[in-house]
Amino acid sequence: MNKKIIIIVVMLLIIISSLALYTSTLKTNSGNQTQITDMLGRDVQVPINVSRVASFSNSVTVMLYMLAPNKLIGWDSNRSATQNKYMDTQYQTLPVLGGGKKDANYETFISMNPDVVFVGHGTTVNDVNDMQEKLGVIPLLDVEGDNNLTNIDDSITFIGKIVGEEKKASNLVSFHQKMLSEVTSKTASIPESEKKRVYYARDSTGLMTNPSGSSHTQLIDICGGINVADVPVTKGTVGVSIEQVLKWNPDIMIVSDLTFYQNVYSDPLWQNVKAVQDKQVYLVPNSPFNWFENPPGANTILGIPWTAKVLYPDKFSDMDLKNLTQEFYSSFYYYNLTDDELNSIITSSGLKL
Repeated sequence: MNKKIIIIVVMLLIIISSLALYTSTLKTNSGNQTQITDMLGRDVQVPINVSRVASFSNSVTVMLYMLAPNKLIGWDSNRSATQNKYMDTQYQTLPVLGGGKKDANYETFISMNPDVVFVGHGTTVNDVNDMQEKLGVIPLLDVEGDNNLTNIDDSITFIGKIVGEEKKASNLVSFHQKMLSEVTSKTASIPESEKKRVYYARDSTGLMTNPSGSSHTQLIDICGGINVADVPVTKGTVGVSIEQVLKWNPDIMIVSDLTFYQNVYSDPLWQNVKAVQDKQVYLVPNSPFNWFENPPGANTILGIPWTAKVLYPDKFSDMDLKNLTQEFYSSFYYYNLTDDELNSIITSSGLKL
C-alpha cells in the first residue's frame, strides 16, 4: 500500500508540475501581447514588440515607411524607377505584396508573416472584421484620417505608437503643424477676390482632375487657393473638356504628369488658358512620393510649403523651401539630398531658387 501511495503521490506531483509549467507558458505568451483599440474602436491583441508591418492602403504604407522603414516588409503596389530615384536601394527592393483592401492578395500577406497589418480610411467595422477573418491570426488595425491633412496627426501618432516610434511620429506631427501655421497665418487674410484660381491636371491629357472638396486637392484649399473644378465630389478623378478648362481659365495649373508638363506650353489646345499664357504651370515632385496627392497623406506635408510658394511666391519669399526639403527628406525619407539633387527637385517643378 505504501508503494502505491508513493506512486500516486509522484504522479500527482508530475501532473501538478506540468500544469504549473503550462500555466507559466500561457502567462508568458499573454505577456508578449497587448490590447490595442484601433481607430474604428475595435479591440485587437497585438505583439508588444512589433518588428514586421505591412499595409493594404497606399497612404498608410507611406506613413509606415516614414516612421519605421526597417519594419516595413513590402509595398502594397508597384513603384516606378522615377519614384525610387530618391530612395535607398534597400527599400526599393522590398517585395510588392498587393494591397487594395477587400481585393488584397491575402495569401502573400500571410506568407510574409507580419506582426501587424494596417488598413486605411474608408472601411466599415464589418469590412475590417471580414478582412481580419481572411488574415487569420495576424492582427489587423484600422487607421482613420490617413488621407486627410486636416486630421492626419492622430493617425501618425497612432501608427507611431504601434511600431514603437513615438518620437519620430511626434517630430512628423510637429513639422506638419509648423507648416500649417506658417502658411495659414499668411493666407487667411487674402480676400476672396484676390485668391489664385487653380486647376489640377492629373494625367497625360491634362483633362482628368479632382474636384474641390476632394482629399486629392486639399493643398489648394489649405494654401489659400480656389480649386476651379467646381464639379460634384467623387472618390476618384473626373474627366473634363478643354472647353470647360477655358471657361474656368485658371491663374495657375498644377500638374502631376511629366509628359503633359513638357508639352503644355507648345500644345495648341492649351494656348488660350491663362495659366499657360502666363507661364504658371507647375509640376508636382513625386520621388520618393508625390508632394501633392497620389496618395493624399503624410507625403503631402512637404507639399504645403511648395504649394504655398507656387500660389503666392511674394507672400512666401522668406520661406526656405530648400532647407525644408532637405530636413524632410533626411528625417522622414532617410535620404540625404545633394545640392544638385535638391536644386533639381525644386527647379524641375517650375519654381525658381
